[in-house]
Amino acid sequence: MIDRDTPPLPLLVLDFDGTVCIGDAPVWAYAEAVIAGILDRDDSAGSGLDAGLRARLGAFLDGEPGSPAYADGYAAVAQLAAGHADEELLQRAYQRSRRELAGGGLDVSAPVGLADFLDGLAGTAERVLVTNAPLDGVVETLGALGLAGAIDRIHAEAGKPAGWTGLLPRLLDGRDPRALLSVGDIWGNDLAAPLAAGCATALIDRFGHRAGPAHLVAPSFPELYPGIAEWAHDPLGFAAAHPTEGAVPSTVATS
Repeated sequence: MIDRDTPPLPLLVLDFDGTVCIGDAPVWAYAEAVIAGILDRDDSAGSGLDAGLRARLGAFLDGEPGSPAYADGYAAVAQLAAGHADEELLQRAYQRSRRELAGGGLDVSAPVGLADFLDGLAGTAERVLVTNAPLDGVVETLGALGLAGAIDRIHAEAGKPAGWTGLLPRLLDGRDPRALLSVGDIWGNDLAAPLAAGCATALIDRFGHRAGPAHLVAPSFPELYPGIAEWAHDPLGFAAAHPTEGAVPSTVATS
């Protein structure tokens, strides 16, 4: 609970994959595990599925014009494998990719300058990681990326977007909703619920799909640093100065 004698710090809520941990290696590890699982179950799926899934995933991750607007790489893999991979297989593949990440075998990085930026917010905003990923893999990766000391709290296996229903009230704990800013790369998972609750939002729109409105929008996290710093120093003033940007010009692929 918040000490009511001390004004609570604003909450900077950060997603993990695609936000503080970037690089497509975990998605490719997931894709390879999905392909392997499909071929183990059904050899008749053959190399056509293998090559086709890789080609279409690569086109999406490279931002090739005409590629479907999947929510992210993980969603792309699941949807490209639809009809061949059930939820059990997908979950096993995801867990395998998380073990590879925890073991340090995947090439990932932090956004340029993120550690210094978050360190500069110490004492100004509480830095909270909210992710659907399991804690194993997240903790190890934060350490490897030099971010372990820049995060104050971690909420793993958050079950976003539905998990926001219980989590947001606990995070706010009496704060004005504008004193929480959620940063993420998947609008439906990371921003929709906080935005509906009156919180501030910042969208990392890597592919320019603009899946929904946000107070700050940029193709990469570092481009959001100045706006986030402005919010941290005056959340209510920030809300007044930054109306939400963007309607939905394209449809995110669901199949």
